[in-house]
Amino acid sequence: MVHEESVALSRLIDIVNERFGTDFNQADQLFFDQIVEAALTDESLKQAAAVNPGDKFELVFKNLLETLFVERMDQNEEIFVRFMNDRVFQKIVTSWLASEAYQKLRGRLQGMSSPAS
Repeated sequence: MVHEESVALSRLIDIVNERFGTDFNQADQLFFDQIVEAALTDESLKQAAAVNPGDKFELVFKNLLETLFVERMDQNEEIFVRFMNDRVFQKIVTSWLASEAYQKLRGRLQGMSSPAS
């Protein structure tokens, strides 16, 4: 499963590089990984994943995502500046990362609600 998650996030880097002519690399992918992992620890986001469909969850995620980017702007200034100033880039990154976080949180919720054998 970890391999699948890495492939999915590296695909985001490929899409962004192709669409925006950027030259993001594996280190930038790690930055996105850290953003998703930080988001997964947010209690309100966990609740949003539990009770909302993906599109409604993305709205909640978007509000948290901007905060997470600001908190980590020193770690990757190039991505931070692009995210804050390019609305199309922001939309693509937000949608992709929201989908990743939603799938992970929903998977964890399903794992917790499975009956014990």
